[in-house]
Amino acid sequence: MQTTLGILTALVLAVSAFLGYSNWGAYKEKIADRQKEENTRDNTLRPKLKSTLEERDETKTQKEEQIELAKAKGEEVVAQQAKIDALKKDIAAKETQVSEQKVALDALKEQLKEMGDLKELAGKMKRMNDELVELQSNIDVSTSKLNNMIAEKTRTAAIVKSYEEENEWRNANVSNPKLATKISSIFDTYGFVTLPVGNNAGVVGGSTLEVVRDGSVVATLLVKTVEAGTAAAEIVPGSVQADTVLIVGDEIRPALAKKADPKPAATVAPAPVEVDATTAEDAEPAADEAAAEETAPAAEEDAAPAAEADPFQ
Repeated sequence: MQTTLGILTALVLAVSAFLGYSNWGAYKEKIADRQKEENTRDNTLRPKLKSTLEERDETKTQKEEQIELAKAKGEEVVAQQAKIDALKKDIAAKETQVSEQKVALDALKEQLKEMGDLKELAGKMKRMNDELVELQSNIDVSTSKLNNMIAEKTRTAAIVKSYEEENEWRNANVSNPKLATKISSIFDTYGFVTLPVGNNAGVVGGSTLEVVRDGSVVATLLVKTVEAGTAAAEIVPGSVQADTVLIVGDEIRPALAKKADPKPAATVAPAPVEVDATTAEDAEPAADEAAAEETAPAAEEDAAPAAEADPFQ
């Protein structure tokens, strides 16, 4: 009987030892899994959270800088408008002067018709001819100055228009509508991409960009950081089309803000300049030069806000 009890006791102790060993192995596995989760949290999640908070603060700072930049641009537009008003006054004064000189020229011509024998009045005619030459020279100079003022007004108006357009899309927190670039690199782990252009090309922090492939929008980006020549944008969650993977070289364009069509501004044609028929041939070269000067600067100003050259093209 004692031997049987001893055997049973030994069996119970053996089973207990086996169960304890099994439970200890499972406990060690759970400890290892818990340690792995804590390492993942410390090495990945916490640095990513810190980076996200830093990017948020940097984006706020850049937004404040963009607001100050837009304010400065607005002040420059006001200064340019004042310059245009001054040019308008000068043009009106020159037009009045040209009209007065033309009246004087016509009066001299009438006096010549009323004169008698030219031989007796040769001296007077010579003096009057000299006065006519001087008046004609004054008219040519005034006409040239007027044409130059008109060209300057056109150039200034183009500059003002360019500043107004830039202020409009910057104040609307939209990137330059003429922006055309491509993705330069992709960071899938952190969910953002980088662009080869930045503030110089009109990329605005906090604005929305569209990823275009074969003419269709396949994803949406939110600009987070902007520097002079580069920018970084976050891939908006849920915006990537099904079965689509973003790749380096995908085309980028701004998502324009929707707004009502503006009313067309009334245009005022410059007052015509009357020039005597006898001086038309002399005035043609000056008019051609003024037209060329007016066209060239306007084209240069229209091209000024264009996006930076794309390194992928």
